[in-house]
Amino acid sequence: MIPTGAMIYAHVVLSLATIAVFAILIKIRLRSRINYYFPGLFPCEKTVFLPIAVLNHVPCTEKNEDLISQLSDDILILIISRLSTRDATRTSLLARRWRNLYRYVTKIELSCYDLLERAPGISRSFRPKSSDSVMNALDSFLRLRSGSKIPSFRLTACSNKSATDRFEQCISILGRMDVESFFLEGCRYSYLLDLSFSCHLFSKMPLLKKIELSNCYLQSSLRSQCNNSIQNLVLTDVSVSPGAIESVLSNCLKLHSLMMTGCACPSKLSFCGPHLELKSLYIMECEGVKEIEFYASNLVIFEFTNRVQVDFIFDHVPQLQSTYIYIFEKNILPYVCGKLAVDLPDLKSLNFATRGDNFQESRINMFGNLRRLYINVYSLPKSHLLWLTSFLHSCPLLQEFYLTMNICVHEPLVEKEKQAVVFHSELKKMEIGGFRGTEYEMEFALYILKSAISLEIMNINRCPKVYMGPDNWRWEYVHSWSVNTRARIQTELQGQAVSKTAQLTVQHEPDDPEHSGPSCSLCDACCVRS
Repeated sequence: MIPTGAMIYAHVVLSLATIAVFAILIKIRLRSRINYYFPGLFPCEKTVFLPIAVLNHVPCTEKNEDLISQLSDDILILIISRLSTRDATRTSLLARRWRNLYRYVTKIELSCYDLLERAPGISRSFRPKSSDSVMNALDSFLRLRSGSKIPSFRLTACSNKSATDRFEQCISILGRMDVESFFLEGCRYSYLLDLSFSCHLFSKMPLLKKIELSNCYLQSSLRSQCNNSIQNLVLTDVSVSPGAIESVLSNCLKLHSLMMTGCACPSKLSFCGPHLELKSLYIMECEGVKEIEFYASNLVIFEFTNRVQVDFIFDHVPQLQSTYIYIFEKNILPYVCGKLAVDLPDLKSLNFATRGDNFQESRINMFGNLRRLYINVYSLPKSHLLWLTSFLHSCPLLQEFYLTMNICVHEPLVEKEKQAVVFHSELKKMEIGGFRGTEYEMEFALYILKSAISLEIMNINRCPKVYMGPDNWRWEYVHSWSVNTRARIQTELQGQAVSKTAQLTVQHEPDDPEHSGPSCSLCDACCVRS
């Protein structure tokens, strides 16, 4: 949508008004600090160097009315919402009319610094009583907002077991404020890393739809109380206690998406339940897990990234359509072509990254329903890409094939006899990223052109395309081909397709060059020069 003149004007007015309000806040803060050290210098001002939870008095008004006060309450609330929660609360000191406007801000973000007037850099000196002070200040702030709604609440705080009861009281208050999105993060600057969230607290927030926990403990609970609203749960750097995931699944009956990143987990995770509505599961770089069991009738997407391979037990996943697997520095092609193909024969989309694999030694089972295939290849010494054609033959219904190569070859290639062309009737799109123009890459590209009888698009990109996580791709920038290399690639591939509708594109940058990151991190051998 192209912004109109009125929209641009309104945005400018709001920005200027926000700057003006912020300037007034700075003035009040400076005066309060001066008054704190030099009492009586500003007799009209009272000291406001206090936690925001108790800032609710009104200073004396000035005779001259400012223009900002002539704006409607809706516009003033919109201006306040552009400030931090700390400063938005301080606007209650500007004038009597502003006293309760901050209560209508729907997005709240608080930290220990906001609640205790302490900078994060000195929070290492916190003692256990400080965590009680944090919860007391939070409780006071929430009670000041009593009667108003807070759809989105973000809290970064330190705590310990002594403050558990006060923390649960705050969660109950938030539940009565109709919170829909809740983010909780343990303070990373403090040694008090004992912030715990018990699974029974989900039931305290009946309208909660999304919850994110970070740098804290997730505790299981024997108090089985259901929450029928939570749909999205994100765990980042969370210590997951045994039974906690099972407790989440049993308490959150409408949970659709679960993402776990950098978590410390028990050795076995179980995603099982006869009425489980979980549709998307992402587990990335979680330590301790050795076995994952599935009995999830509605699971559609499963993505897994880890340093070591774990045992997957797919007992019952009839709806699973898309899977991504990446095991760092591990040969996973035998598993993908073997057990995974047997366990999940009906997959429609398969994405995996592999290191150090030897395609020749892999026995390939049939993926009879696969439509989309992504393979990211790292470091394949003594290998030959034509071995991938065997993988292609095991996917008779494949329509899209994306191959990204991040390969450094320092040893002679293993010789492979030329294969007879086996026609593939369904493949319509082929994309190769990280293409350097080497002999074995050219042979593979020619094989695709001569075997895909329904091919419509073949893209050859110099930049490799890397999968970074759920719906997140990145084009990595590398050195471009020389003019002669690009011309040779174009000449040798042009006109070789058996499909009359095939369109060949050879380019350095992709059509959507939203790539970022460092320049070529591979060795000089990656840049082929003619």
